Amino acid sequence: MMTEGYPEHVGDADAEATDTPAQPQGGSSPATPQTPLIVGIAASAGGLEAASLLVQNLPPDLGVSYVLAQHMSPTHKSMLASLLANETSLPVVELTEDAEPQADTIYVTQPNFDVVMEDGKVCLRPQDGGPGKPKPSADRLFKSMAEEMGERCVALVLSGTGSDGSYGVQAVREAGGITIAQDVGTAKYDGMPASALETGCIDLQLSPQQIGQHLAKILAVPRDLERFRRLSDQVSPLSDLMHILLARTGVDFRDYRENTVNRRVARRMAALGIEDYDAYVAHCRGSAEEIDALYKDLLISVTRFFRDRDQFAQLGEALRTRIRTRDDMDGPFRVWVAGCATGEEAYSIAILLVEALGGLEALQRARLQIFATDIDTSALEVARRGVYPQTAVNDIPDEFIDRYFRIHDGKIEVIQALRQVVLFSHHNIFQDPPFINVDLVSLRNVMIYFKTALQERVLARLHYALNGAGLLFLGTSEAIGAMNGYFESTPNGDKVFAKRQMSRRHIERMGLVSMSRPSTRGQREQAATGYRTESDLGLFEQLARAVAPNGFVVTQTNDIVRIFGDISPITEISERSALVLNTTILTGKLRDEAASLTALVLRSQSARRGQWHPISHAEFNEVSLEAFPIPNAGGGESHVLYAMRTRFQSTVPTDLSTLSANEGLAVLHEMESEMASTRETLQQTVEELQTSNEELQSVNEELQSTNEELQATNEEMETSNEELQSTNEELITVNEEMQINATELQTLTSEMLAVLDAVPLPILVVDHALQVRRASRAALTYFGIENYGLLDLHLSRCRVIEGLPPLIPIVSEVFQERRTRAMTMESDGMFRRVTVTPYNQRGGEIMGVTVTVNEFDKGLSEEDESSD
Repeated sequence: MMTEGYPEHVGDADAEATDTPAQPQGGSSPATPQTPLIVGIAASAGGLEAASLLVQNLPPDLGVSYVLAQHMSPTHKSMLASLLANETSLPVVELTEDAEPQADTIYVTQPNFDVVMEDGKVCLRPQDGGPGKPKPSADRLFKSMAEEMGERCVALVLSGTGSDGSYGVQAVREAGGITIAQDVGTAKYDGMPASALETGCIDLQLSPQQIGQHLAKILAVPRDLERFRRLSDQVSPLSDLMHILLARTGVDFRDYRENTVNRRVARRMAALGIEDYDAYVAHCRGSAEEIDALYKDLLISVTRFFRDRDQFAQLGEALRTRIRTRDDMDGPFRVWVAGCATGEEAYSIAILLVEALGGLEALQRARLQIFATDIDTSALEVARRGVYPQTAVNDIPDEFIDRYFRIHDGKIEVIQALRQVVLFSHHNIFQDPPFINVDLVSLRNVMIYFKTALQERVLARLHYALNGAGLLFLGTSEAIGAMNGYFESTPNGDKVFAKRQMSRRHIERMGLVSMSRPSTRGQREQAATGYRTESDLGLFEQLARAVAPNGFVVTQTNDIVRIFGDISPITEISERSALVLNTTILTGKLRDEAASLTALVLRSQSARRGQWHPISHAEFNEVSLEAFPIPNAGGGESHVLYAMRTRFQSTVPTDLSTLSANEGLAVLHEMESEMASTRETLQQTVEELQTSNEELQSVNEELQSTNEELQATNEEMETSNEELQSTNEELITVNEEMQINATELQTLTSEMLAVLDAVPLPILVVDHALQVRRASRAALTYFGIENYGLLDLHLSRCRVIEGLPPLIPIVSEVFQERRTRAMTMESDGMFRRVTVTPYNQRGGEIMGVTVTVNEFDKGLSEEDESSD
């Protein structure tokens, strides 16, 4: 918000635009003549901030109605109307029923409703979109405005994610209305404005402040929108200040939040007693000390030991868990504390790590590496010393004070052993390359000063820096946001995140660990059951053991994830066996039967029993498998519980006539049961074979198609190869041209330096921060700077020449006005002419200025005048 400390920058369009108020334009719309012009506003994520800036700058008597369609939760009461009412003198009305639009009134829809224009009224309507549609729909509002109001409407798209409003702006544009999108550079989330811009139907792209300030002139009749299209291209005073900071410090603050920068600038202006922002920019150009002071103020190098102690306790538990489960403890545990300021946070994390490793007696420097970085060199000096005021002990837990600190002379000092494992260095997190193979990155209370785009860029760098199981520790007011695809929450706390693996060999199913190789007993039990609580797990354990005292649980792919009792009699492992835990370890015909039973049971969702198979054992001689389906209620993978049934069967006589009637019936019943089971299994096998045959035919067709595609691809690659060869030749030519250009550039540089050495005039080349970049030989002597190096040489170091005005105000004025300034003075019979000329003006930006001093005596001037 550009309201703190200095006025908004207004471009030349203000001078060009007239003060003609907005007037309704004629059209064939069905609206009544009394209906005011309607401005529909679409917003989503980040829209509250943009809408607040907009309403703050709206004129109070424009005679226009504003209808806001802000995406919101359908189940929570909205506070949007009251929040906006605090930002503007215009009345803000939350719609509860259809209403006649009143001039200079802002209408806000209720949650779970769409807002539309019908019969000249602003109406609430039930949402007609699906569960995934935005609520309320900006497209529906804009389309109704176009149908109802014709050219007497304006569609305004503010910050938000997604593409809502993109179809609606097309309808408004076709109806003759005006369409405006928020400048994507000022949007917290640029999805909606960018999508609207891609339609090609946006008339203007402005910031919310500019929209409010110029809306009356934008709606004026006749329309001339061309003058307003140049507003976003104008150079703002804040841009000038950012250029000065960049030239002086090498740090680019353009991606910092404007509110943060504005507050710090206003603070410095108040400290200096400067009320006008342009005057402050001019003062910064003439004072390197003020630029350094503003730079230090923007860094906000403030921190404490164990800031937010509960979160540090959660981090300590996460570190202990990480160290216990770490497989490669032979290597050092690497930590990166970014934005460490004066070092308290780095030492706090070092203490937690030392405690997790077993204390100071177990600490070895090779096992722990902590890199603490910041861009504030003075803060880093404090951090390296490790000496702080004694009041800092109030932030340190009592159990750590005596072990890690020494108190003397009213100060506390970090012990040497702890300082040795922390390396402090200068590093810019969004400009310099990140560290790599880091186990923990701490970035607390730094990203709150960044814009969203910079936050995402920094988080992507941190994701690259972390190793496979690395942790990220954020501050209280910071979150992952749109980067949740890179990081995931951990059970150790809401501010401790784990690096999300972008690819996995085994897909986790049922929300559990991999089914292929469960590593622990608890993991195998969870994989087998799908239950997560101890009571559910215990219940499943009891039921499974009752049904299958000796058995096992398999997945759909026949991987064994749980074993009950002893199944060794039916397993067979040899040197030819694959080292996997699935049904292939079963012996004989049980191996093939189990594969068929799994498919059959999961398809029918009912229990099935296999045939009896002879197995030699002391207690039985026949074994069969009984399979029970275990469906997963969560929609994940289902499982099958196998029970091993055994019996001791005496030899059945081949002649059934020798058996009694009951014995014969029992044998026949058993044989019929086995035949039915065999028939069902055979049918299942036939279906699987048919399915496999169809799949093979499909695969064959795909292979043929792929072969044709590969042939076509081969031809394309041959063509591409020829193109690459041609491109290579072009690159060789370009390289030769660049070498020629480099040679010419070197020649030009040498010639320029030769000219500066030979020219008898004092000439200075000055940048935005009023630092001297180049100087002629005459200028070095003339201004008394021959003993100074040109590196960071400020213009104020130049000697003041009698008869010459101060150069700093003149140069600052040229930077502001962006035009050449020349003046002639007389002193001691000599005329001195000072010319300050801007150069390399590209896209409205001045690269620097040249200062030239020309001296000539009075007599020569009179001769020139007489000759004239």
